[in-house]
Order: sequence, then structure tokens, then C-alpha cells
Amino acid sequence: MRKKKKVFTPLAAIIILLAAFLLKDADLTGTVPGYYNDTEIVSVEAPYDIDTVKSQGIGSNRFIFAKVTRVVDGDTLEIQYKSKEYKVRLLDVDTPESVKPGVEEQAYSKTAFEFTESIVLNKDVKLVFEKGVKDRYQRLLAHVVLDDGSYLNGMLVRNGFARVEIVSPNSKMSEYFYSLQDVAVQKGAGLWGLPEEDRPFVKNSKGKYVARYKETEKAS
Repeated sequence: MRKKKKVFTPLAAIIILLAAFLLKDADLTGTVPGYYNDTEIVSVEAPYDIDTVKSQGIGSNRFIFAKVTRVVDGDTLEIQYKSKEYKVRLLDVDTPESVKPGVEEQAYSKTAFEFTESIVLNKDVKLVFEKGVKDRYQRLLAHVVLDDGSYLNGMLVRNGFARVEIVSPNSKMSEYFYSLQDVAVQKGAGLWGLPEEDRPFVKNSKGKYVARYKETEKAS
């Protein structure tokens, strides 16, 4: 009697592809909690205050178009603008640490990095500046808007990949960002879905979320 040939049905193919996809995500997480799935990402469009800046150039309340050449971590990029290289720190957000000297890799740091890298690396983006254009490390401080209008800074906070960090004099978007963070915390998005003791951010005495390692350093 001849053996019947095994035939892969469409359903079997789908199951195999799904298993491969899940294994791929499992590999991405490494030993640090946290992963993301493109289908679960909440898109955030650039708010009016960011989208209506009119003057071009590197300067207060101006914008430029540049190409992202490297992603350092979730909130730090390198760009090329007019044949020059610049390092950029995203305004109003702080992702978990992954490359900071003396600080262990934190939960969701790799996730934030991979998310940022997946949507901006080698892409042309719009960088919008507020009053303070550079920080003490001479990095440009910017809001980053993609070609389709998606707002990187906002998506990091809304999807639970970052906390809000407002640094003067760039504070005009503070209310907007704290509102996004409130929603992310309430919904348990991203890192906010972790048990409190596993989160990279904790509330300080003023009720603001800060980096856990900084609070630990204060207590020691």
C-alpha cells in the first residue's frame, strides 16, 4: 500500500508562520522584560504646537529635515543634516537605560531601542526645536516627526516605552505629555504593565516618575 503524501494546508502554513513570528519576538526580549508587537502599537500624531512651526534651520522654535543614521538608544539618535553629523536627544521623554555607564540594562530598554530603530533608522524625519536647542552635552533637543505625521516622542510615552521628563526651558508640551503618560499608566501599556518592583521608573516624593536607579543612589 502506497503511503499518502503529506500536504500542508493553508491553516498549517499560517500556524508555522505564527510560531516563527512568536519565536522571533521571544529572541528580541533577551533577559530583560518587555517586547512590542507592531499590531499593538498606538500611533500618535504630532500635536498642533509641533506641526505648525514654520521657520527652518537649527534654532529656537525652528525645524529641519534630516536623515537618521544611527539609533543610540530609545531616546537618542544620530542624524545627518547638510553633510554634518549631529547627536539628537528626544525632548520630553526618557526611555529606560541600556548604554549608560555604571547602570545595568533596565527593563524595556531594549524594547524602546528596537521600537525607535524600527521606525526611524535610515529615514528622513522632521526635527522641531523649542527654546533650548542644545543640552550640556551639545546634543540637539528635538521633537521627531515621521513622514506620515507620526510623532516619535509621543508614541514612546503613549505605548509605555518611556516616562515624561520635562527640562526647562523646554516645557511648553508638559501638559500634553503628562496626559499621554496618565493614559499609558492607566492602561498598563508597555513597562507600566510590569509589577511595580520591576519597573525602571518609580514615583518620587513629589509624585513624579523618575529613574529607579537615581532614587536608589539617593537612598544609599
